[in-house]
Amino acid sequence: MAKEKNENNETPVQPAKNVEKELLDALEALKNEYAALGKTLEDTKAELNARNDSYVRITAEYENYRERTAAEKAATYAEAYAGAAELFLPMADALERASELAPEDKGVDALRKQLSDIFGRLGITEIESDGKPFDPELHNAIQHEDDETQPESTVVQTFQRGYRLGDKVIRHAMVKVVN
Repeated sequence: MAKEKNENNETPVQPAKNVEKELLDALEALKNEYAALGKTLEDTKAELNARNDSYVRITAEYENYRERTAAEKAATYAEAYAGAAELFLPMADALERASELAPEDKGVDALRKQLSDIFGRLGITEIESDGKPFDPELHNAIQHEDDETQPESTVVQTFQRGYRLGDKVIRHAMVKVVN
């Protein structure tokens, strides 16, 4: 094969016909080699699709696993917060009773407010009860009263405050309900 030189006489350049012939020869050699392996193009495409499907499934399974473990981690933290808060509820009750017995004591009020602020930072909220409709998910009715002036199934008195963390009830409110 005669090779031509470019205008700078540095790099040999082959005519386009020769390059095309070499590419066709190389392609034919690859086809023969591929045929010697005993696979067809359709077999290879099917294998590629199967591997791609497997990859997509594995990726989806990993994403589901990641989301599931993140949800489990969040639930574990919520359980831990709820468990820790439950230990402080007797103190909250005692501070509430002390505040009722000595309303002028600024120290008790300061402690009660500080505990309430800590609960707030943890996302723990008090369950509203007085004047609200009775909800067995939030309230524990320990006393019933008949009163025609009040709407039916209304909480009229809270004996012990209830608390929750998000949607999870830490302690139900103990209440008196009007029927």
